[in-house]
Amino acid sequence: MKKTIKTIATATAVVSATALTVNAKADSVTNNPTTENNDKVQTTVTPEQQLKNNVDTTKQTLDSASQTQAQAQSKADAANSEVANNQTNVDQAQANVDKAQANQDQATQNLADLNKQNENYDSNLSNAKTNVDNAQTAVTNANQKLVDDKKKAEELTSALQNLAETRKERQATLDQAKADLATKQKALDEAKDVANKAQAKLDSDKKTLADLQAKLTQAQTNLDNAKQALADLENLPERLAQAQADVQKAQAELTSAQAKLDEAKKALSESQAQADVTNEALSQANDDKNQAQVAYDKAMKAYNDYLAAEQAVKDAEEKAKAEHTYFAQTANGKVVNAQGHIMVGYSVKGNQVFDAQGKLVGTLAQTSTTRRMANTVKQENAKALPQTGDKQNSNTTVGAILVGLGSLLGLGALGKRKED
Repeated sequence: MKKTIKTIATATAVVSATALTVNAKADSVTNNPTTENNDKVQTTVTPEQQLKNNVDTTKQTLDSASQTQAQAQSKADAANSEVANNQTNVDQAQANVDKAQANQDQATQNLADLNKQNENYDSNLSNAKTNVDNAQTAVTNANQKLVDDKKKAEELTSALQNLAETRKERQATLDQAKADLATKQKALDEAKDVANKAQAKLDSDKKTLADLQAKLTQAQTNLDNAKQALADLENLPERLAQAQADVQKAQAELTSAQAKLDEAKKALSESQAQADVTNEALSQANDDKNQAQVAYDKAMKAYNDYLAAEQAVKDAEEKAKAEHTYFAQTANGKVVNAQGHIMVGYSVKGNQVFDAQGKLVGTLAQTSTTRRMANTVKQENAKALPQTGDKQNSNTTVGAILVGLGSLLGLGALGKRKED
């Protein structure tokens, strides 16, 4: 473009210079003729001819210059058109440059903001890496604990199976002990009944013996009286005869009373012997009952020990299950399970989670173990956090990134545990 404008200027200068030269020569020929020139004219051409020649030459030169000027003008027009188009392009380019400059300024500002956020992100990333390392360590420890718990659970399961087998045996022993105790209790009751009857008979025989003893004592008294009366009446035959009769009668009564006393003593001896047998049977029955009671107590203790062991196994299983059932806690203290549900009434003590009844049901995870849990925790934390503008939003974004990272790590660890 600059070259075209320079060409146009050069052509215009040539035309102007040629026109001035022609006019100067015409003035020189017309107004200031010299001898030398006159001589030349006389020898060559006349001034008019010379002027005509010059005019013709100048005209040719002018025509050539005009043609050159026309060409130059055409080129100038084309150049001007090109300049206009280029100016439009320049304006458009300038607008694009301005827009690019604005975009660059905005990008510079965004870069500064991002650099500032990056500084915070680097710090948070360092903390996140530390948390990841801690979480990985916790996962490693948890996996080792899971292996130990599995081994312990297998041992408890084996013990439970052994207890289950022993339970049947001890239940059968207990049932047999109950049956033996019932049988011996019945025998004891029967022996007590026999002993009571024998004691009643013994009491009756003792009473009879006492009565007969009293009668014997009375007969002896009567005999003594009769002897005394006989001594007093020896001189009186009638009284002697009567006394003799009384003596015979008293002797007969004494003999009869002695016989009855002997029978009563015999009956008493038999009753005593029966009572001794009965008391011995009663003592044996008591011994049998005591042995049965001891056997029953042993069987009951074994059964209670089994129940306690069974409960211990259940408690151990529930504790092991709780240690591998994970919950998360939100910023406002709510407890969230793996399905993302908020567990009403649940509480956290240390790293243990308890239900509304105070029963241990799970462990508090350091990071969310499922996406649903992470989403619920994120929503609840967003509700709890105050709205403090763009800075807070940036921090929230970084926090969300960290929570997402933690969730992915938690899911990875959970998947690894499931594979294990």
